[in-house]
Amino acid sequence: MKKDAWRRQPSSYTLQSELMPRYTDVDLWQHLNNAALISMHGENCQRWLRGVFGTSVWRQAKPAIATLACATDFLAEGQYPEPLTTGTRLLGFDADSFRLASALFQNGSCVGLHDATLAVWDQGQPLALPSAVIDALQAAAAQQNGLPALDRAAPEAPVPGPIPTINDLPWRMSLNSRFSDSDARSQTSDASVARYAEQARVEFLTQVFGDIRRASTTGFIVGHVAARWLRRSRPAADWQTGCGVTRLGDRSITVRGALFDGDVCHAVYDTVMVVIDRETRRSAALPDDTRALLETYRLRGYLQAGSPG
Repeated sequence: MKKDAWRRQPSSYTLQSELMPRYTDVDLWQHLNNAALISMHGENCQRWLRGVFGTSVWRQAKPAIATLACATDFLAEGQYPEPLTTGTRLLGFDADSFRLASALFQNGSCVGLHDATLAVWDQGQPLALPSAVIDALQAAAAQQNGLPALDRAAPEAPVPGPIPTINDLPWRMSLNSRFSDSDARSQTSDASVARYAEQARVEFLTQVFGDIRRASTTGFIVGHVAARWLRRSRPAADWQTGCGVTRLGDRSITVRGALFDGDVCHAVYDTVMVVIDRETRRSAALPDDTRALLETYRLRGYLQAGSPG
């Protein structure tokens, strides 16, 4: 996801705030976990929505403003316990959806960028934006006078979908829902999908490589996560998920996953994982034996958006 330079400047955002990371946001790499950072971007978006649509917007059940697609770039490691300065602004809108840009800053540097495409949902499906929503977006756009130009058109979602059946994925697993996977409107939350995607790819890589993964001098860190909702509803009692590899680069790979309730695909997500040297924490080449093993889990026919097969 290519970003303009203005995205990394706090002054480019109309809503600026601060978030305090928690110790539970730290993972075994001893930096802020990718799913925790995605949740922080989600908090930024909710604060912006409250400011534009009113403080009760998150309580409104029908129709609900909720994420259609999102994409997050992780630019640097976030650390605990230093505070994160945040920024959020309207990026664009059309008749069916609108886009928010979010950024996280720590110690004077931008550590992450996030695009969220939001829509109005009812009975699990996105609708055209009501006139009242359009009016509020036009007012928010007018308040951004003097900031970088607004992109009026909302782009296509960052990943394609749906994957027709769970059996199209070369590696699969089941996930049990938790009470905390529901948001305040009884829908499966964006944060839980970030966790589902994380759990699936970690289990996938662990099972594929086994003990070899722990002994290897190289590892993977997350550089980019993109997700698209195809249906929004209450969490399933048991989810089916799976993974496949859509791209094998020189120093990174892309893993695609999908979330199923029975035969229905609810969400699709891509993760770009960067190969690093475990000791230096710097980028490294994808080992030939790793490449050969991952090649056997290719997800045929589903290309990463904007990339060759």
